[in-house]
Amino acid sequence: MAESEQISGDTAPRRRRIGLATVLVGGVTLLMLLAVGSVLALTLTGATQNTFSLLGARATTILDLVEARVDGQFDPVVSAAEDLSAQFADGRLNLDDRHERAFQTFTGVLTALPQVTAVIYAPVEGQALRVTLTEGIAISVPDAPALVQRQNRVLDFARSVDKPSQWLTPIWIQAVGQPVITVIAPVRRGDDFKGTVILSVTMGKIGDFLRQMTQTNDLHGFIVYDGSWVLGHPELDNVDFQPGSGGNPLPKIEDLADPALALFGGGGERALTLLRNAPRVTDARIDNERIVITRDTDRFGERPWTLGVMLLREDVGNEVQRLIGMSVVGLLILVIAVFIGFMFARRLNRQISRLVTSASALTRLEVANAPLVPDSRISELSDAAQAFNRMIGALKLFETYVPKQLVLGLVQRGETIETTEERILTIMFTDIRGFSTLAEHMGAAEIAELLNTHFEMLASAIEAEGGTVDKYIGDAIMAFWGAPEQVPDHAARALRAAAEIQRRVRADNDARRARGDEALRIRVGIHTGQVIVGNIGSKNRVNYTVVGDAVNTASRIDSLAKEIATEEDCIILTSGDTRDLAGPADTGVYDLQNLGEREIRGREGTVSIFQLDANVPSS
Repeated sequence: MAESEQISGDTAPRRRRIGLATVLVGGVTLLMLLAVGSVLALTLTGATQNTFSLLGARATTILDLVEARVDGQFDPVVSAAEDLSAQFADGRLNLDDRHERAFQTFTGVLTALPQVTAVIYAPVEGQALRVTLTEGIAISVPDAPALVQRQNRVLDFARSVDKPSQWLTPIWIQAVGQPVITVIAPVRRGDDFKGTVILSVTMGKIGDFLRQMTQTNDLHGFIVYDGSWVLGHPELDNVDFQPGSGGNPLPKIEDLADPALALFGGGGERALTLLRNAPRVTDARIDNERIVITRDTDRFGERPWTLGVMLLREDVGNEVQRLIGMSVVGLLILVIAVFIGFMFARRLNRQISRLVTSASALTRLEVANAPLVPDSRISELSDAAQAFNRMIGALKLFETYVPKQLVLGLVQRGETIETTEERILTIMFTDIRGFSTLAEHMGAAEIAELLNTHFEMLASAIEAEGGTVDKYIGDAIMAFWGAPEQVPDHAARALRAAAEIQRRVRADNDARRARGDEALRIRVGIHTGQVIVGNIGSKNRVNYTVVGDAVNTASRIDSLAKEIATEEDCIILTSGDTRDLAGPADTGVYDLQNLGEREIRGREGTVSIFQLDANVPSS
């Protein structure tokens, strides 16, 4: 009892008391510190994520540009090889006229595709036709034992190829001092193997592009074959390499004293954080001075190609260290003045919001409308803004190669990469009659300018009626209506677009004749039918396209136009299926003339054919 009274009595020790002012000031200050500190922490976290996302996006964009340039060099070569194979298979080309039509056709390919050094047709029986350009002049290369021996090896391999074309293993050609790769396209008539078309391509244009990228953007690019052999490099022309030494078909990465290749070959360490924020990047390695990012592709043969780009760490900045430094500065500012720290955090957040606003525009593919991120006095945010703005500039270039409306339509529908479906669509094919003959008298630049102007004129008419340009094939266009959006009047839209094409071609030819230029004669074929539409391709690259008998029929109707005895500037043929679905002819826009039933090559039975003639709109 006494002990209890002592504890509760006046003589008990008093606890230390804190003044109200101290509690208010200290409590409010602590609350502000906690609140502002949390905002600062969240801001730094967001800035870190955005920084690596931007670096990842930049890495992906750079590799996309390199891959697009490689595709631009080799995809047309594959198309040309497969087209020549088809012409030899169906008899449009043969070696009986080796010094006339076949030679001229090969010359046209060499002129249109300067990266191709030689065009060859090697038959199973008989002498091969080999055409190459020497000082801009097409010549036929005679037989030689080494050529015949290699030709026989290629023929044996081509016999076993079960697809339209196949890339062969790259080899080093000492005469040109650079790698050369070859694509073959077997020629078959039914089950009979008749020979193969061979096109050889040098890597010179790719090497020029890599050198230009180094000189203009300080980006060091390279291409490696099968993880070990150098296929493309800015300094490859200066390599003292003897082909065949040690059995090497190409220089190995050790043959070039290049830090980028050394880092790619296993130096440094993997940049895991960058990899997590860089889609479609196969690997990323980093050391004290450099970052090497790579992407593998298997589109050019059985063994992979690796596309790589090296960036200097001083160019991209050590963002993590800078962010840590920013957080220390922020904490010091908080200690000195809570208010200053709070305003500083708001400024950071405002700049990041600008990044998010611009990024949101990019997610809607509004690249042209994506606002540039303003510069900042803060070094890290300035670097991020400049990197983001450079990415917007790169995407504006990349947007040229991507059908924006198609991608937006797929995004709105929520399409996945594997989605395909059966649907009734209207398909259109166009091409220029006698283009190969016309191209023989034109330079490569003239041909490119002519085709670009022609495609722009036709594509704008197609897109104005809601059509989608699927692809450009040489001088031809393939387009379709009715996908990805459901369009019930797709047949009528296609016929209106064809009428507008005819009006534009006639007006353009009037201007060409007035200038003394030769008029372009255009064929157009249209058909409506059941097709498979969706994303078709490999895991590395897909196209949203259509396949099926209706596509082949539209192409055959386009070809049928050359059998119609006419000298019109633009002849348009459409099937009865398209005419029936479109309904009565819109006489204010076009008229349809029934040409009766016609046989279509490669298709049983006949197809009713109508010829469309556009009416001149009243003024």
